[in-house]
Amino acid sequence: MAFAGVSGTIGEAGPLALLHGGAWAIPDTALPDHREGLAEAMATAQSAFSDAAPAIDAATRIVAALEGHGAFDAGCGAMLNRAGEIELDAGLMDGRTGRYGGVMAVQQLAHPIRVARDLLQHGNGQAALLAGEGAEAFAERHGHPLVANETLICERERQRYAQHRAEAAVDSSDSFLPNNAPSDTVGALVRDAEGRLAAATSTGGTPFKWPGRVGDSPLPGAGYYATEDVAACATGWGEAIAGHSLCVRAVDAVSAGDAPQVVVERLLTSMHERYTHPRGEGARAGLLVLPASGPGAWAFITPRMAWGVATTTRTAMAIRRETPLDLRHPS
Repeated sequence: MAFAGVSGTIGEAGPLALLHGGAWAIPDTALPDHREGLAEAMATAQSAFSDAAPAIDAATRIVAALEGHGAFDAGCGAMLNRAGEIELDAGLMDGRTGRYGGVMAVQQLAHPIRVARDLLQHGNGQAALLAGEGAEAFAERHGHPLVANETLICERERQRYAQHRAEAAVDSSDSFLPNNAPSDTVGALVRDAEGRLAAATSTGGTPFKWPGRVGDSPLPGAGYYATEDVAACATGWGEAIAGHSLCVRAVDAVSAGDAPQVVVERLLTSMHERYTHPRGEGARAGLLVLPASGPGAWAFITPRMAWGVATTTRTAMAIRRETPLDLRHPS
């Protein structure tokens, strides 16, 4: 099967952030908010570069900005599970050290990526992944405030949940799936001035998911991965991404000498062929790869993907199946 999506390369040298706000059939009505959210995240990236922040801290700041915007399925914009509650997952990895941290199924954290960052730093080899109440207890111990779940729920997602409940009342089977389910996982790859790499992701998961469901986003090797040489992050159908070990395979292939654009196209195609979604279509996703030197690459086989790139001097973004022509220099 030939690659049936959209892909490209990012050739800039030096500090760079390659980020995304999800890959799915993003409706026209959501485009302005997605563009605004990407712009804020790219501005955050440039601020981190100005501060000479290490890659792992810059990635945390970028993803926290995406969590806090509200346009995406992360943080205060997350979709609700079948119980009408928000459950969040996040994870990140430091390419230089190989250390990672991930939290999953948390309900009282506005910025789970910040907690994952502290877990990476302070897990001390005893824990790198924490779930639910255990993750929230760790967060509170390290100074992260716990918030009421209802304060994280936005009106857009209340309305989406009401629609899904109505649909589920007609089809009450365990296999019920909402129509046009978003996949707005957010993520960032960062290369800092020293050439260090980091990868980070955050998500609210799939809409109307089973309580306790965990996808690829907090799992190293699945939704994100980084070494000294290459970093990768993904967005899309989490069960397929995890089963395909998408990000570690991307990193290994680029490290072995394959061209990044060839790798992202090949892996998305092979995942699409191997995994069949319950709706009967092949698995769909987006994938970003960033080496410590040389060009990075992005690709998606969904109708749209919201993504952007930021360097110290310029930014660019795209959401439609288009070349990102809206390069702009900071004022």
